[in-house]
Amino acid sequence: MLRRIDWSDRVALAGVALGVLAVYLPWYGYDTSATHVSVNAFRASLLGDVFFVAIAIELLLVLARQGSIADVLGGRLADRSARFGIALTACGVVVVQFALIAAAGRSAAAGMLVAVIAVAALVAAAWLRGPDAEPRRTVREMLGEGLPD
Repeated sequence: MLRRIDWSDRVALAGVALGVLAVYLPWYGYDTSATHVSVNAFRASLLGDVFFVAIAIELLLVLARQGSIADVLGGRLADRSARFGIALTACGVVVVQFALIAAAGRSAAAGMLVAVIAVAALVAAAWLRGPDAEPRRTVREMLGEGLPD
């Protein structure tokens, strides 16, 4: 199986590993009257859950490309488009979460830094994937396939 993994899959798996680490590390912290509270992705808001789901979908996409699980996309969506969509979703989550942290006057923690690196890896994996283009055929070639000679 390792021979079939290209660079886009390797970078995507690194992004997934960093994303899972980022989910469990603190995203931000704040002080209450008695204690300091650290918040990870699951406690931050719905955005943390969306980030986790995006990371999980990226892992499923890589596993489907490797043939480890069934390919539910079935060629209806290009792999590069799916990866860019996942990366855009994760990037949006991180940007909005940074805005919410800044608006509340809280301090970002290590989990947000790791999340930014994970998003960068997902974008790089999508870019490395390259376009899934088939050779162009003419209409005459396509119509001629079903006709006997």
